[in-house]
Amino acid sequence: MKKILKYLRKHYIAYLMVLPFTLGVLIFAVYPPVYSIVLSFFNVYKISDGLTEFAGIQNFVNLFKDTTFRQSFVSMFALQLPRLAVNVFVPFFYAEIIFHVADRKKQTVYRFLLLLPTVCPSIVGSLIWQNIYAYDDGLLNEILKGLGLISENINFLGHDNIIGSLIFMNFPWLAGTSGLIVLAGLINIPTEVLEAADLDGCGVMRRIFVIDLSYLIGQIKYVLVFGIINIFQDYSNQLLFAERVGTKIHVPAYYMYTLVNTNQSIGKAAAIGVFLFAVIMCITAATYRLLNSKDEEYA
Repeated sequence: MKKILKYLRKHYIAYLMVLPFTLGVLIFAVYPPVYSIVLSFFNVYKISDGLTEFAGIQNFVNLFKDTTFRQSFVSMFALQLPRLAVNVFVPFFYAEIIFHVADRKKQTVYRFLLLLPTVCPSIVGSLIWQNIYAYDDGLLNEILKGLGLISENINFLGHDNIIGSLIFMNFPWLAGTSGLIVLAGLINIPTEVLEAADLDGCGVMRRIFVIDLSYLIGQIKYVLVFGIINIFQDYSNQLLFAERVGTKIHVPAYYMYTLVNTNQSIGKAAAIGVFLFAVIMCITAATYRLLNSKDEEYA
């Protein structure tokens, strides 16, 4: 104990310097999820209510009896699985295209253009697409009528078309850092390996599947894991469109949001958060294990 006190007295300035950051992490990053886990075991209907009525696992039991919650998973997978596929394969596709551009200056320009849209908040992009999909004078309806493909306007944001419209949103899905992360992995492939592949007469497609993928396991793991996490966490479009189509596009995270903001059940909302956290952890662990086994095969 004396050695510890002596060490602290000697280095107290360093500890004082990191104290604000440590307190910030504890208050804003550690405390909320821990408190949410505690809340999930209590009957709490307003955030100001105290933890007086212990419920045990009843909030979780009620959760799986809730038809809206079960349906929200169906909506989530219908909406997000195609978007996950897009977010994984499209960045790989355009990273390969940029990588095969011989002029390095043009490569730099293309990388800059990919990052440029990220300065715009996602909600602004959603509002732009809301205008594109608009029933009256919407850009997409006007283009389709101009091409003679339709005679009457299509309600893209209506109950029957909303899932497809949200999947197609942000087409051609080029903005973001995922493609740059994949491109960085391609650039780091040893030139000796690429030269040897050329000498052996390895075609572009064969090289992509045999060589490139073996060097991109880490990048694919990153894009896939964060894409899976985004599946369970994202509900930004629901804030804009859910009111007009009801529960058609309800996802678990949005259902949790509505429970909190309508004071229906804070404890039940916390139970949703804890359940989603557990699911994300399990899927992430399984994904890492699968991709690590693939990495060992290539090694």
